[in-house]
Amino acid sequence: MPADDQSIQGAPRLGYTGDPHGPAYEMWREEFCRRVMAADLAPLSDGSFRCDVKALMLPQATISSCRGTPIRFKTLNASDNLALLIAPDSPLHAVMGRRALEVAPLGISLIDASIKGAFVSQLEVGGNKAALFDRKTLLSYCPNAEDSVARPLDHDPVLTVVLRQYYDFAVQHAPGLDPLAQHAISQHLLDLMVLVLGGRRDATELAKERGLAAARLEAIKADVLARLGDGSLTLAGVARRHRVSPRTVQLLFERSGVTFSEFLLEQRLLRAVRLLRDPMHRAAKISDLAHRSGFNDVSYFHRVFRRRFGMTPADAKVWQTETDDRS
Repeated sequence: MPADDQSIQGAPRLGYTGDPHGPAYEMWREEFCRRVMAADLAPLSDGSFRCDVKALMLPQATISSCRGTPIRFKTLNASDNLALLIAPDSPLHAVMGRRALEVAPLGISLIDASIKGAFVSQLEVGGNKAALFDRKTLLSYCPNAEDSVARPLDHDPVLTVVLRQYYDFAVQHAPGLDPLAQHAISQHLLDLMVLVLGGRRDATELAKERGLAAARLEAIKADVLARLGDGSLTLAGVARRHRVSPRTVQLLFERSGVTFSEFLLEQRLLRAVRLLRDPMHRAAKISDLAHRSGFNDVSYFHRVFRRRFGMTPADAKVWQTETDDRS
């Protein structure tokens, strides 16, 4: 049966699950694969077929992901895009003209959608991700970009990780943003591609200042949010994990209008107030919830909580309990 996912302009449906034969399958293959993706598709395994697709058109890039059973996409020479290819968790095999490439899990490469008959095969159950860029735009930044087609691009492991993380950030957050913010996200993705491919000197310097800084900040924020309950979390530790100096982390936050310490404190307070208002934690001690939010000093927690929310933690808990009892 066809399975609708996230829509693209002009695409009636994106995903498909079921038997890879019959009218429904052929309609999806024609309407989505050939008309929208400018590619044909062939399952690489027997039995039921699954292809869950998500896609989003941004001002300077189209980002898409596909998860499911083993599959092969073959270009139809109907697109003039160059695309970043990411293997998130399963190996990919790509053939672009006379060039062949194996992309290991977590690897990245560049593919040329204009080469008729070029194909990308997902060899196991898993997924693949792509970001399509206009050829002329990308070549204006990176005149030699086409030399990197079907070549490994993970020569800088740190930059590869930053690019993958920012791609995931774009997929998660860009759909709900306004056009101006979406433009900024797509520009940052383009900037990271310039750094990966190696662009003109002026383009590379601008990309470092703009795209790499934005991507690093989002990666650091995600790291901090994942470790809020760790009372030993420090600026130095965050910097060490992201292979930058503590001063670099401070500057990234300061340019966004907040310090590292202010961001960390605000997020810990927001976690604490969520826990205090959660009926599942009604019987928990306030000190335990403070520790779960990363506060080692309960007295300090009480002071900053009252300053931020205008009430004590106990008041917040009682207020939520009374509200739940009335509802």
